[in-house]
Amino acid sequence: MRYQIRFTLYLVLGWLLGLSAPRAATLVADRPSPQPANTTITFTIDAQGTTNALYRLSVGPAQGPGQPEIVYDGSRDNTLEWTRVDPGVYRIVATVLNADTGEEQVVEQLFNIEPAVPPETPWAAVLPTSNPLVALYVAPPCPPPARMHVRFEAPGDGRIQATSPKRCEPGVPLHFLVAGMRERTTYRMWHEILAPGDEVMVGSDAIDFTTGEALIAISEHHPVSLDSGQDATTEPLIWNSTLIGNPTLGLDPYIHATDLEGRLVWYLDTPTWAIRPSHGGTLWVVRPDPISGIRDTVLAKVDLLGRVVRQTTIEALNRQLARLGYADRINDIHHDVRDLPDGRIALISTVERLVTDVQGPGTVSVLGDMILVTDQNFVIQWVWNGWDHLDPTRLATLDEVCLVDMAGCPPFHLAEQANDWMHSNSLAYTPDGDLMLSVRHQDWIVKVEYADGAGDGRVLWRLGPEGDFALVGGTADDWFSHTHDAQFISENRILVYDNSNLRCAGETPPPDCQSRGQVWEIDERAMTAELVFDQDLGDFAFAVGSAQRLLDGGYWFNSGMLGSFAEPRTTFLDVGPDGATRRRIELDMFHYRSYRLRDLYSVPPSWDTPAWNSHPRRLSTW
Repeated sequence: MRYQIRFTLYLVLGWLLGLSAPRAATLVADRPSPQPANTTITFTIDAQGTTNALYRLSVGPAQGPGQPEIVYDGSRDNTLEWTRVDPGVYRIVATVLNADTGEEQVVEQLFNIEPAVPPETPWAAVLPTSNPLVALYVAPPCPPPARMHVRFEAPGDGRIQATSPKRCEPGVPLHFLVAGMRERTTYRMWHEILAPGDEVMVGSDAIDFTTGEALIAISEHHPVSLDSGQDATTEPLIWNSTLIGNPTLGLDPYIHATDLEGRLVWYLDTPTWAIRPSHGGTLWVVRPDPISGIRDTVLAKVDLLGRVVRQTTIEALNRQLARLGYADRINDIHHDVRDLPDGRIALISTVERLVTDVQGPGTVSVLGDMILVTDQNFVIQWVWNGWDHLDPTRLATLDEVCLVDMAGCPPFHLAEQANDWMHSNSLAYTPDGDLMLSVRHQDWIVKVEYADGAGDGRVLWRLGPEGDFALVGGTADDWFSHTHDAQFISENRILVYDNSNLRCAGETPPPDCQSRGQVWEIDERAMTAELVFDQDLGDFAFAVGSAQRLLDGGYWFNSGMLGSFAEPRTTFLDVGPDGATRRRIELDMFHYRSYRLRDLYSVPPSWDTPAWNSHPRRLSTW
């Protein structure tokens, strides 16, 4: 009853505020308020007399001083879906931007999300969702400042998983999406109230929940070698971003996760380009524009059911670049998105220029890259343009050229073919607060001065052949080429997936034409680099790939696109710190990236501000 009374008061307030607001824009929900938690509401935004419009949808609590946070920005589609798992009264704000005149029209309304079960219910409940492997767990209210999480296990597994914790709110049941479960399996679930040090204050009785049957097919795991004595309980899940699919075997490129035995434990049933997992049961994806169909022009963070948490478009970002005085515009968002320790978002995008007598005689289209750093509302905070900091006369090392709609090429618009000059494919935060970019077609890993947003973007060094570091020991053959997924794993060590395209170039590849997993120890004062770990991965992956340091000191490598289009198309390799193979798995479809996770709510620890990072830690959630 108190939710209904509160909502009625807010409706009256909203009506009074509306008397003084322009009424040209409209915001219509497909369902009346209130609705239970985890219900998807479709909002339709309209504005009279605006034909060239961009739409924004922002949502925030109805009470409090905070501004609503952007859910959708720069959308050409005026029909937008919104889902909230947490109960409350929300302020929904729609903005219509006339892209021709710059005029904005704003309309808002209040929407009440009620608990999925009656708020007075003294016990927990588990409800099914639209995904047969994801459940909605609803727990009774708990007192602040405590937090709560949900634990779950399949009896006999010997492995207990946990969701991310949530803050307790007076009188408000807590709702959790629970994922990481095998199909057609009964799980026990219970919630625990946590004290500030995360020690368990009290736990509930367990509830049973049986998952349904998955609606997708994934590649069978073909284990070639397996060390059954390895303790893999610390990172028991494999998160997979698939690529292209395998029509011959009826396999579509669905994002999914499995256990180490290859059994499906989670998936999204919409093919999309998954970039990497994020915090709290979310992940970053890149999608085509729903109106124009141009690929890789929409960036979204989605939840475990694939619903948009926040989303932006290249149109929204390009309008900001214009306001900030930048001449270049971006064509897409590609390859990597990173959550920075201070909560900002870093991403890679393509910048196309026509240049004359720069990359050979005449005028040609050339594709470079730009790093954008935004806040949580996708407001641009920092810009790095490769055109301003790298030498455009240095051609791609294998003379890569893009044609329209060629696989692996970004969208471009100024010519019918373009030189793929940079083709950057990974972005990482460094121990001292800068950014590191893997520039595939230059065969360099480049460190740029970000300085936590205060840097001028100058190139601090280029690691790789013809770069700034002197090689200690070994030979020039040790250098990587066309790399992926470069990242610091300690203050002076960099892990990289070495595709080895240069080593394998030519009509007759050398006998050792295999991709490699490498760790480089660098001295940034002496400017020396030493190869301290070099793992032959047994296959040549001419494109894509990922690398990860495991919690036990070993490594996980994904050779994502093997040279033959016959099966197997991808291999996973788990090696110990000494290079001994502990697990090798072959799969029948291409994988862009693969990571071992503790659960679907956590990222690999090295992606967060690591313990060895001298920078300020992530702010406490207390």
